[in-house]
Amino acid sequence: MKILLLSDSHGNMNAVLTALKKYGSNADIIVHCGDATRGEADELVELNPEKTVVCVSGNCDWGSMYKNVEYITVCGKKIMITHGHIYCAKYSLDALYEQAVNEGCDLVFFGHTHNPTDETIGNVRLINPGSCSRYDPTCATVEIDDKGNVLVNHLKID
Repeated sequence: MKILLLSDSHGNMNAVLTALKKYGSNADIIVHCGDATRGEADELVELNPEKTVVCVSGNCDWGSMYKNVEYITVCGKKIMITHGHIYCAKYSLDALYEQAVNEGCDLVFFGHTHNPTDETIGNVRLINPGSCSRYDPTCATVEIDDKGNVLVNHLKID
């Protein structure tokens, strides 16, 4: 199962479309971890009716219809999806980790920091794709096989 992981597009739909074109064609699931300030999350849903699209609200998403946290299970892995601001992710991953443990999660997908991250704390792997629109734009693909192996690739968006 392949997941395209995006975050922090901050109104830059061109960056989202570039990531989709380059890395999303064979993705089964598309995740946006928030700060889609000009409706990029809604457009992802509309553009990909045949795929599962999961979006959460970020600190810049005023009036968003999306939740702060979503949970999905893929190939036996429970995944927590959040922007990270409500867990103070810019300062520490501890609160994200604790919430993941409390919910029995194996993986956490988050944004907010704009820094690509792939870190394991205890038995929880925390993955941030970076910002798809700012500084050195990046996204990530996460592949989970039938045996539960997880492969993460951080990718540049040109």
